[in-house]
Amino acid sequence: MLYRFRNAVGCSTLQVAALIFFAGTSLHAQTKDTATLDQPPPRKITSVKALVGLPGIAPNSVGTLSFNGRNLRFTTEQGFAEIPHQRIIEASRGDERVETGGTTGQIARMLIPYGGGMALGAVTHKKVGLLTLEFVDGSGEYHGAVFVLDAEDIATALDELDVPPSTTHVSAIPAPAACRSWKVQENTVRVEEIAADLQSEFPPEDRVLLYERLVQQLKSEKSILNVYRAGNRSSEGNCAEFRIKVRAVAFNKGDQAVRASVGPLGHFVGTTKLTFHLTVSTQDGTPIFDEDRKRSEGSDSDSLNVTKVISKAVVKSLKKSRKHLRKTQLA
Repeated sequence: MLYRFRNAVGCSTLQVAALIFFAGTSLHAQTKDTATLDQPPPRKITSVKALVGLPGIAPNSVGTLSFNGRNLRFTTEQGFAEIPHQRIIEASRGDERVETGGTTGQIARMLIPYGGGMALGAVTHKKVGLLTLEFVDGSGEYHGAVFVLDAEDIATALDELDVPPSTTHVSAIPAPAACRSWKVQENTVRVEEIAADLQSEFPPEDRVLLYERLVQQLKSEKSILNVYRAGNRSSEGNCAEFRIKVRAVAFNKGDQAVRASVGPLGHFVGTTKLTFHLTVSTQDGTPIFDEDRKRSEGSDSDSLNVTKVISKAVVKSLKKSRKHLRKTQLA
């Protein structure tokens, strides 16, 4: 009798335990499903152009920006790139006037006789928004990316990133560490952040574009073995033979619509101009080039292209300075 009672109690206990287990499993699954349903889908902005600066993404690629609360993702047909929110050190908004017909429109205007091309150039432009992000990668190196999107989508992007746009740029990248002379790597370059005087009014998008295009231009030079970014903490990055510093002194943003509407006079009217100070120094800080330079962009293209002109001029100055240094070393 006692055995039967104990057996009954044992069965009852097993049944209760099983009931609790299945009820708990069901509750966990229901809670998980509810959490999945309550989680909003990632916000997306389509038809976005990434001008430059995204690792693994070709310049001028068109794709979709999406935000999931932790990362910004840019997706194209070829792949995607992500930037963790916690690595973004600065977010800025801007705008630019672009020609709606692109290169095809420019060619078409050239073929219109009797000044019709200039008249068309005055009206075939629109204003777009620019989203500029400055961030560091996993190793602490500085990067910048510029996106072109509809002006009304800028506020959405900044809200999703939760990074307040700054009005004054303050570098968050540490200076390079000291390096012993015997560790210096010949024909290597370290590019520091682009600086800007307060009165220069140099826009963040131009500052980032200049940096990224300068890095690209240097990497394309066969005589330069390695190019290191600001923030690089490796012994190789700290021991680069040359360091390049560019500081914007005065900037005048041109108007592409004005240049397009006045024909050949566009090389003189509505041009984009930048006065900058260029310093090329050796690893120990000795300057081998230290001058103010001035460049302008007056071609029938967007004003952002002035950064291409400047990056080429900087590389040319570096090569000239290096050649002079080598002659001095041999003397």
